[in-house]
Amino acid sequence: MKRKPKVGFLPLYILTYDESTPFMRGTVDRHVREVGERLEALGLDLVKAPICRVRSEFEAAVSAFTEADVDLIITLHAAYSPSLESIDALCSVKIPLLMLDTTYNYEFKPYSYTEGMLYNHGIHGVMDLCNLLRRRGRQYEVVAGFFNETNPDYAALCRRVTDFAKAAVIRHTLAHARVGIIGEPFEGMGDFRIPFDTLKEKIGLEVVPYDLRDDTYLNAVTQAEIDAEYADNAGRFEMAVPREVYDFSTRVSLAVRKWLADRSLNAFSMNFKAAETGTSFPTMPFAEASLAMERGIGYAGEGDVLTAAFVASLMEVFDAVSFTEIFCPDWKDGTLFLSHMGEYNVGLSVPEAKPVMREKEFSFGNAANPAILLSPFRPGKVTFLSLNPSPDDSFELFTETGSMLYTPRDNKQNDIVSGWFRPDQPLPEFLETYSRAGGMHHAALIYSDTDISGVLNALKTLL
Repeated sequence: MKRKPKVGFLPLYILTYDESTPFMRGTVDRHVREVGERLEALGLDLVKAPICRVRSEFEAAVSAFTEADVDLIITLHAAYSPSLESIDALCSVKIPLLMLDTTYNYEFKPYSYTEGMLYNHGIHGVMDLCNLLRRRGRQYEVVAGFFNETNPDYAALCRRVTDFAKAAVIRHTLAHARVGIIGEPFEGMGDFRIPFDTLKEKIGLEVVPYDLRDDTYLNAVTQAEIDAEYADNAGRFEMAVPREVYDFSTRVSLAVRKWLADRSLNAFSMNFKAAETGTSFPTMPFAEASLAMERGIGYAGEGDVLTAAFVASLMEVFDAVSFTEIFCPDWKDGTLFLSHMGEYNVGLSVPEAKPVMREKEFSFGNAANPAILLSPFRPGKVTFLSLNPSPDDSFELFTETGSMLYTPRDNKQNDIVSGWFRPDQPLPEFLETYSRAGGMHHAALIYSDTDISGVLNALKTLL
């Protein structure tokens, strides 16, 4: 994982045992400490609450988690804990909740010592609390099993915990996204057209418009910065763009980069119709969109701030993510042609040759021709994803595994972003399934050689 999930670790207990059987605390404390250490060994950054027993202690713990801005709360019932002590605190926040349903001992036999009942009955505390959580509509997940290396199934338990933690990071990033938009959303495109206040209320993401009348960022770009950017690009790309086109286009690109940094934006989207000669946006920064995705900045085209934020959130967990769009089917080969106007994660280019930077003929309005970066997508195993607006202002995640096929750079589409995706299910079935699910025409790609279905399935429960 790219960053450690920040997790609020909440141990639950009962005051009655401290009053009636105080000898238990030594064993209970050790159990809580050892479970915490195992969670940290998984790469989780724990914000540890003291063992909580009564309402005020739970309220203080959840308040501390909120202050620390954790991605996830993981609970541990060290013994039975009455649900009415913790339920209000847990329902007061929307932080994803994972209940680790485990015990101190691996075995409990007819010959086990009687006191062992007290150390190994936290599971019915989990049941008590889950019933109330469900009745109150509070989302939660449960991972049950002996959370110790002596358990043959320990690795599987760990994978489920880390998958859920990664999903929580994605959800947290999406809920805190700040997305810049350049121009209005493309008129007539309805699939991603959602009122910004609805996105704020339902998801949490904030939309920040670019003021097309303000040329502050454009004027702040110096020729020295453009020259430095050219030197860097010339070492990485095949420079087939006229220098005057490069300089003009890069001035706009660097203005966008300054704006993103100045406004603390982690994603942006732009409508190509916003570009116009004589404004602060005289051409389209297509190359910057491709470079921004390589740097971990989310992006989507045409004013689709939802997909831009989604791409940014995926980048917090996965190393190889790009915005994309389905264009054409190849029914014979069972593949789909993926492209856009000139924007893709340039870090996902075919490896055998440098991406080409060239001038793009721009026939929309009176904007100047921009510089763009071009290369086919590299081959590999991928997951195609779309976060789709659904009825009642809800959102649903669609995923499909498949492969990006090898495409030689020297092809008849070498002047556009290109890639061929073969879904694992037959093409007609994929298209039918996707459209029945309300899949948008904008999407994301994740390259991964490992199975990421656990993370994505967990994410579906958090949206």
